[in-house]
Amino acid sequence: MSRMRFFISIIWFLGLATFGAGQTPAPGEMVLINGKIITVDDKSFTSRLGTIAQAMHVKDGKVLHIGTNDQIRPMAGAGVKVIDLKGRTVIPGLILTHEHPWDWNPVEPPMLRSVLNDSNVILRVLEDSPKKNLEAFPGVLKEAVAKAKPGQWIYILFTDGNSYQYANASNAGLGRGNLDEESFDVIGFSGGKYITKAMLDAAAPNNPVVVRQGLLGAQPNQKAVDEARKVFPQPDVGMALSDETGQGGYSPARWWFQDVIMKNYYPQLVEMMRLGMEWWGGYGMTTFSSNAYDPANIRVYTDLDRKGRMPIREMWTWNWRSKYFNSDPYFLEVMRNFDGLGSDYLWFGGGRIIEGGPCTLAEPAPSAATSKINPEGLKRIEAARNTCAYAPGAENSKLLYDYIKAGNRFVNHHLVGDRDIDNILNIIQQASRDAGMTDEDIRAKRHALDHAVLFPRTDQVDLYKRLGIVVSGNLYEIHSSSPTVFAVYGEKGTDMVVPYKRMNDAGISGTIEMDRPIGGTNVTIFDGISWMITRKAWDGKTYAQNQGVDRETALKLSTYRGAYYVMRENTLGSLEPGKWADFLVLDKDYLTIPVDDIAKLRVLMTVVGGKVIHLVPSIARELGTQPSGAQVKLGGAPAQW
Repeated sequence: MSRMRFFISIIWFLGLATFGAGQTPAPGEMVLINGKIITVDDKSFTSRLGTIAQAMHVKDGKVLHIGTNDQIRPMAGAGVKVIDLKGRTVIPGLILTHEHPWDWNPVEPPMLRSVLNDSNVILRVLEDSPKKNLEAFPGVLKEAVAKAKPGQWIYILFTDGNSYQYANASNAGLGRGNLDEESFDVIGFSGGKYITKAMLDAAAPNNPVVVRQGLLGAQPNQKAVDEARKVFPQPDVGMALSDETGQGGYSPARWWFQDVIMKNYYPQLVEMMRLGMEWWGGYGMTTFSSNAYDPANIRVYTDLDRKGRMPIREMWTWNWRSKYFNSDPYFLEVMRNFDGLGSDYLWFGGGRIIEGGPCTLAEPAPSAATSKINPEGLKRIEAARNTCAYAPGAENSKLLYDYIKAGNRFVNHHLVGDRDIDNILNIIQQASRDAGMTDEDIRAKRHALDHAVLFPRTDQVDLYKRLGIVVSGNLYEIHSSSPTVFAVYGEKGTDMVVPYKRMNDAGISGTIEMDRPIGGTNVTIFDGISWMITRKAWDGKTYAQNQGVDRETALKLSTYRGAYYVMRENTLGSLEPGKWADFLVLDKDYLTIPVDDIAKLRVLMTVVGGKVIHLVPSIARELGTQPSGAQVKLGGAPAQW
């Protein structure tokens, strides 16, 4: 197949399949009374939230009226559902701008167990500490192999703990950096510290096996690799393996589960991914955005959208085989015309080239040399400080220049260091100028920089504002990375870790992301929201408290600012007449409870487009209906509320 024919077929499959897709049927009419409805209809960069109402009228999936009980109650005619909130707080649905449930679902036990059993894919889940998991692994693998039929897939998952406490620990011995020394002490069942391809080949000669851990770590055996190459024969689709000596490696896990392991179980995959979105709806997420990552994700979401079965909304973005596609001028012109196209539940929003590098102007603090960081670690830090993905003259820089010059939106990528941000901003400016764009034209693109691990610096904010840059802040960087950044770069470093206060004070749109598979843990999005206020990290200490924001600003960043990022601020992000009725009912008052209790907030009901997608048992009893939602049906904590 020629390059252009291949390109056209992929574009049709990944892009045009979503255009004109069906919408979820409009639900019934409802009136909510006796509540504290925080509309977030004030769009300024102040702490003002705007109108706080008692009652709300919803019809055809949209907010029709906001007001007092006396104003709204008469609208409850025959057949209109009346919900007495009994003083409870209502907020707009949370919008997370760098989240990928399709990545999380394959490592979230409740979703996996909902569709997998020994008759389709042999699933085994190890949920203890890294040390105990590795000690148990040989026996678990042996039992799974004995159970499996020849050729049947075996999928073994190492979780990151019920509080996500082992997320930085071991990567299941798959060869990534371990911060928890106990996991280094474990001796694998073949005498090595890592689970290697050779080990899996010897233990499972007749079955494809993938061992998966947390975010992205995966180790396949040779049979699994053979199956993967049938699906993705292209050499630029990464399938890296640990080497045969057992020194470890890192295999991108994104394509394994959906496209390879589940290729013969599509109905089960669709249901799992639907439940995954519904589960996240139980945390309060009603809209998210993410790179699509692989073909199966777009196929599943498109099919759900066409059938009106998308529980929540998503802006998807392109990241597939960037060097192949983004070097084609025809593709760049077509992609520019995709922006905003799709349905009310699934639409296109831009794309990226490659992940940003960790290069930074921050210098190691003097204390770093005398800390627990060993000399080898200091060498790696110094190398990272000088590793830029978009350095002048680099291939990625040329691809980004052409991409921007063609009028495309740069969005939904993983960016780390402030020096690479300088490179990216320079490319955006030069390419835009060469295309004849004004500053207003550039701002209209809403280029976005995600994660904010070490940016923006103080001297970068003016340029951000002039170019209209939107920043998606990773809340887990505050929680997990701050202690490490402090150990290496001191206070100057942590002052750059997701600096929400700096951005908001400058009038830069900031948004939120968790970017972690928290399904099946006791962590929620409200944990993340509390971190942006308190700046507390996993070690209990507070870092760069000057970059914390008040709870009102945190709510704006979590709702309306996210709507701006996903290009739907006219229909999402606040509770105003004419906008979609996407909202949450909370168990406590977000505005008055102690700040430390914000992390404990529970979502009692989630409504998307006027349709209830999450309802806990206690509220269901009040309303005389049945509880609903994946977290309730699959035995999550809300099943007991």
